[in-house]
Amino acid sequence: MLVKQAQTAHDNTKTTHTQAKLINLTREQIHTLALGSNYALEKDCKHYVNELIIDTENAIRHLDPTVQNTFRYMAATKVKQIVATNTHYTLYKRHQYNLNQIRKILQKSLTIARTDKNKSVVIINKDSLEQKIETFVEENNITRLNKDPTDSYQKQIQHALQKCDALIEKGKHRYLMHIRPTAPNLHAYIKTHKENQPIRPVINNTQAPSYKATYKATKFLNKTLKT
Repeated sequence: MLVKQAQTAHDNTKTTHTQAKLINLTREQIHTLALGSNYALEKDCKHYVNELIIDTENAIRHLDPTVQNTFRYMAATKVKQIVATNTHYTLYKRHQYNLNQIRKILQKSLTIARTDKNKSVVIINKDSLEQKIETFVEENNITRLNKDPTDSYQKQIQHALQKCDALIEKGKHRYLMHIRPTAPNLHAYIKTHKENQPIRPVINNTQAPSYKATYKATKFLNKTLKT
C-alpha cells in the first residue's frame, strides 16, 4: 500500500485538480515490484517457438547424418513439452497484467527509481525526483550547455580516425564509430540511507560517440600492436 500526499489546486470556491490520497496496490502487484528492477519478463513461448524450431534444425544439419533424426525426435519432444505446459503461460500473463496495472497507476504523477546501496525499488513523486536532480546540479556547479555537443564530438572522432590511416584502414572506421550516437542519459539512484535522500547519478555512456570508439579502437589497436 502506497500513501502519497494530496496535491490540490484551489480556485476560490472550487477544486480544479485533486490527486488521490491513497493508492492501493494489490498483494500480487507488490510481489511483482518486489522482484526488483533487474527482473524482466521471459518471452511467452508462442513468440519464440518458431525461431527455436528453425535454429534447432539449422544446428542439427551440422551433425553427422546418421544421428540427425535422433536429435530431431528429441528436439520435437522437447518443443511439444514447452508448448503443452501452461504453467509458464499463466505466470507470464499474470506478471504482464500486474506490470500493466502498475504502469497505469504510476504514469500520472509517480515514477520508479532504484536505490543506491541495494536492489530495492523506490516509488517516488516525479516532481520530487526532478527536484532532487535539480538540487544535485546546483550543489555540484554543473554547467548547462545551450547546444548538444554530440555531433561535434562525432566529427572529432571521425577526423582522428582518418589521421590514423597507417594503423587503422579506412574500412574499419565504420566498425569503430557509432552510426547514430546520442548524448549520455542520467539515471538517478536514491540514497535512502542518507538524510533527505539525495541522488547518486549514474551515467549511461554506451550510446555516446566516444564509447564505441574508445573501447573498440583500444581493442583493435592492442591486437594490431601484438601482431
